[in-house]
Amino acid sequence: MCLIGLSMIKFILIIQLCSVVHMDCMKEFQSNIVFNSYYECMHAGYARSIDTLNNMGQQFVDRSKIVIKFSCQETTGS
Repeated sequence: MCLIGLSMIKFILIIQLCSVVHMDCMKEFQSNIVFNSYYECMHAGYARSIDTLNNMGQQFVDRSKIVIKFSCQETTGS
């Protein structure tokens, strides 16, 4: 297994909010934080999703059936 150059790979978090009721999604937005590992990026994605749901509130999330999609994209930026 070759790990040379692996430490240079960074990740950015891409998030998108959707409503099942309205069958529509907001434009994707990316975090301004660059993560050193896929694990850190995924962890941040779940944490940010929970924070977003909490900020929206149960009534709005239930009424609009909010879905939060996120992914971690590789980047060579620092």
